[in-house]
Amino acid sequence: MSFRTPNGIPVIAVEPDDICELCGNVAETRPYGPNFKRICWECGQKDKKGTEARMAEKLFGESKPQ
Repeated sequence: MSFRTPNGIPVIAVEPDDICELCGNVAETRPYGPNFKRICWECGQKDKKGTEARMAEKLFGESKPQ
């Protein structure tokens, strides 16, 4: 699981396969989908700008317009 260290450094780690909340495929998912749904890499590529904004918010606390 990905996490932030006590001093705020994000650590990205492999996560177990789960069901993508957008397409239903079983794959490694991340909470970077619309409304922070867990999505697979392929679904994350459909809206790269939105995915990157949600990833930045989750990992770094950055709030960017989507």
